[in-house]
Amino acid sequence: MLTVLCLLGLLVPQAAWAKLPYSTYYVDPVNGEMNQIQPLYVPDRIIDGNLMKKPFSAPSDLFIADNDHVYIADTGNDRIVELGPSGQFIRSIGEEEGPGKLSRPEGVFVAADGMIYAANTAGETIVKYAPDGSLLKVFAKPDSSVLGKDYFFIPTKLVVDNRGFLYVVIKDTYQGLLRMNPEGEFTGFFGANKAKLSWMDRLKRTVLNQVQLAQEVAKRPDSIANVTLSEDGFLFTTTATALNDGQIKKLNAGGSDAFKNKEFGETRLVDMTVDGHGFLYGMNRQFNEISIYDPMGGVLFYFSEGDKNARQIGVTSFASSIAINGRNEIWLADSRSNLIHVFKRTSFGDAFMTAAHHYYEGDYVKSKAYWEEVVRQNGMLNISFNGLGKIALHEKRYDDALYYFKQSYDPEGYSDAFWNLRYEWIQDHFFIAALATAAGIGALVFLGRKGRAFVRSRTWPRGLERYAAELKDAIYLIFHPYEGFYRLKDRQISWFVLLLIGFLAVGVHLLSIFGSGFIAYPFDLGSYNLKWSLGLLLVPWATWVIANYLVSSVKGGEGRFREVLQASTYAIVPYMVMQIPAIALSNVAVLEEWILIDLIHQLMWIWIVLLLFVMTQVIHNFDFTEAIKNAGITVFTIGVMWVFAVIMTGLGMNLYDFLEQIYREVTFHG
Repeated sequence: MLTVLCLLGLLVPQAAWAKLPYSTYYVDPVNGEMNQIQPLYVPDRIIDGNLMKKPFSAPSDLFIADNDHVYIADTGNDRIVELGPSGQFIRSIGEEEGPGKLSRPEGVFVAADGMIYAANTAGETIVKYAPDGSLLKVFAKPDSSVLGKDYFFIPTKLVVDNRGFLYVVIKDTYQGLLRMNPEGEFTGFFGANKAKLSWMDRLKRTVLNQVQLAQEVAKRPDSIANVTLSEDGFLFTTTATALNDGQIKKLNAGGSDAFKNKEFGETRLVDMTVDGHGFLYGMNRQFNEISIYDPMGGVLFYFSEGDKNARQIGVTSFASSIAINGRNEIWLADSRSNLIHVFKRTSFGDAFMTAAHHYYEGDYVKSKAYWEEVVRQNGMLNISFNGLGKIALHEKRYDDALYYFKQSYDPEGYSDAFWNLRYEWIQDHFFIAALATAAGIGALVFLGRKGRAFVRSRTWPRGLERYAAELKDAIYLIFHPYEGFYRLKDRQISWFVLLLIGFLAVGVHLLSIFGSGFIAYPFDLGSYNLKWSLGLLLVPWATWVIANYLVSSVKGGEGRFREVLQASTYAIVPYMVMQIPAIALSNVAVLEEWILIDLIHQLMWIWIVLLLFVMTQVIHNFDFTEAIKNAGITVFTIGVMWVFAVIMTGLGMNLYDFLEQIYREVTFHG
């Protein structure tokens, strides 16, 4: 019976599934948001060295040679280990007694000619081996007056350029990389970081005298943690500081940073490597994340996971080094768990990285097939649509280019495609468009005359005539402010007209958001904070009305609250008058012409501010000097009101949270 039940159980097997121990996140270059996507890299294997005579012990550095052989600074075993491309053990170097014996080495580098260099950290030397592993030279501390007796030569990482010059990371020094020529002579420091001053440091330098500054603790630059040499000869330095500038520097032969001291936003970047196409791979020790950057230093992806107590493939405990081979496999050293993790690229990762390589090289034709494959597997990556947009622009498919650039939220590409599309349209339809424009203007003039004649020939209800007269006064006021505001004194404008102007302002504002061209709002309007936008429009106006009335009342102003309210409402009429043509122009203008729209907006706000100033002078019967003082005090009062509102909101939220906690205690434990 048991056998029969077991056989029956085979007919309904349980579903089995496997999940990676980490997630992969794509960083949108437009808004910086991180979106979870399918993996670019997956864990492939772990190398623990158990098949060797001695397993790994605190491996601290990796170097992958041109033939994909892997060299590991096996710090705990005082040796350099060479592995084959698949991870098979080949040999160990530096274990023989004598001058070449290593002691706690933390760095390894293999030159193009096969020479092997080891940073013999505890031995305070650099050891050079021949390709067969035999000792060639030992570099001790260089004899130089610059390096005094108190300079400790403790090398941790190093690279060697094609001239044979050594660039060495010295432990806990701020001068930068120590550079030596092939004979071991000191030739200077290279690529030092800059000391970053806080606002308090800058304040002290401004206020304190020289004697007081001398008593302050000197501000030193951060020390370099690691160095990498790319195929094109650039030196990449890594600085493991928390959220500082220049965490990765791309240094040329003159020591200039191609990244311009860029802030990478990493918390503890301990190592990085560069692939053959110039993409950067960083290792963050705090979160044990691997980050991938484009050749210009823009972050693209984050993945991997860390756990101090885990011993699992793809999960690191204390990452110490990262490297990439010719097959695009990422090798990661974990010095706490004594493991080497190997990650292989997925088909999606191959498609994306190949497409991105051609994209950044400007070869859009080659990237097309790969971008299409990326879109087929994941249609949520803006960069893929941007690549297809540039391909369509190159192929003069401007309609497609507009679509792709809009999908990728790229206003510059959209502007280029729209300019070409507009140019072609003007060439094909200029004569017809000119005739249609002239006919439209003539029709508007004719209809305007007929409309005015029709209005004059009829008798309208008294209320409607009043509303029309008040709206006419609103238009008159913005062109004749002094006389227009005098007309409002001691007069009550109907609430209907005031509300109508307010609703028109809100409506035009909404139209400016949803009716403007893509270049005006080059992002997903579904995520636009409409409440905040309306608040920025209405709250300053409302606080101006209240503050102006209160301040003017104290200063002897004659205006009543109703007069201040209706005059301030009339003062925002230029917002509708100027915003509507700006909205229309935004749908036909390109980026190079956007200065016209910016000019309209600036003139609009200047116009409104001048009207508010004249309103203050006329409604309250102030002279020019009194009006200036009143306006300044009003602006200060508005600031006080906003600060008070923020404080009260914070206290209200705390009170709400307190009452909510009491309610929960009574509900669940009462």
